[in-house]
Amino acid sequence: KKFTGYPGTEVSVKGAHFVPDRVVIDGNYITSRGPGTAGEFAIAIIAALEGRQKADEVAQHALQK
Repeated sequence: KKFTGYPGTEVSVKGAHFVPDRVVIDGNYITSRGPGTAGEFAIAIIAALEGRQKADEVAQHALQK
């Protein structure tokens, strides 16, 4: 499994591969780097649950796009 997280998590999580991206989706897992990526993280969760079209709509209204 791939994941991202706050600096330092790359050494504390065993059995997974750290990726320094802002948001990482791997199967049913969605991870983000931290508070500064909350908006992108929220949009990724909406896309996973409700589809890309709904996520784009929410992002547009939230000025994320």
